[in-house]
Amino acid sequence: MKNPWLFLNNLTLDRDLIDSNTTVLIGFSGYGSVGTTVLNHMVEELQVDSIGYWGNMSWFHKGILEAPITIYKLHMKSKDEKENFVLITSRLPIPVVGYEALPDAFWRWLSSEILSWNAKRYIIIGGLREEVRNSSNDSWITLIPTAEYTKQFKTKRTFKDDLSIKGPISFLLTEGTAFKVPVLAVLSYCNTYDIDTDAGLMALKELEIHTNLNLESENLTEFDSSFLENYFDYYDEEEEEEYEEFEEEFDEGFENYDEQARDSKQYSSRSRDVNRNFRNNKDDLDKYK
Repeated sequence: MKNPWLFLNNLTLDRDLIDSNTTVLIGFSGYGSVGTTVLNHMVEELQVDSIGYWGNMSWFHKGILEAPITIYKLHMKSKDEKENFVLITSRLPIPVVGYEALPDAFWRWLSSEILSWNAKRYIIIGGLREEVRNSSNDSWITLIPTAEYTKQFKTKRTFKDDLSIKGPISFLLTEGTAFKVPVLAVLSYCNTYDIDTDAGLMALKELEIHTNLNLESENLTEFDSSFLENYFDYYDEEEEEEYEEFEEEFDEGFENYDEQARDSKQYSSRSRDVNRNFRNNKDDLDKYK
């Protein structure tokens, strides 16, 4: 069964809602589902409105329109009265790593799209495999700021040398470094593939420190997406050959991405350059297996 989701290489979003005073908080389904656990908790417990959507389906939850990837405006203020917050997360378990992970090209496109918003800063939450934690003396949280983030917010890197990161976290950090964008990755050591709520709770508490917000971190509230289970299938393992054929079609789709369809008033030249650079690169799913 071919996956029609992957052709949707655009977001529905009014970019005027995001400006240089906006902090963007990001979480996807990586190791331990730490990112989605934290962001979905915030959506469930805090006052939000949806403002952007990705996917070929939608639904209402607590009176709010949602999609597989949804962007929300958070109605909270930090000590900086001018600062506002936007959340972007997958409301369904869209794999970042593993055999069923979405292709590399999708996450590269999405990361570039997010950075093209030219927000005040970007903070992405994720998980880091517990087995790479060196000793019991190590903190359960590790931080990776870009040089620009450190320059503006004085946050130092605690992530150790000679460890690897994958997916949107890697793309946001590399592009953020290359183009001097303030990006911070907050990673919590976690179980590799099981949902790790303990790791999510630690990451949530760390996020409170960096945002100066009360994020209701006493307990984690999970989003029950079971009412959508029958509507969200990737592919059958028995149809692997057909999926491989589709993977090639998907790569071609990104190579032929119509850049002229973009509104030049809404996209920075940096974003166009990034899209042009990665557009012709072939995806390599093996690195995610």
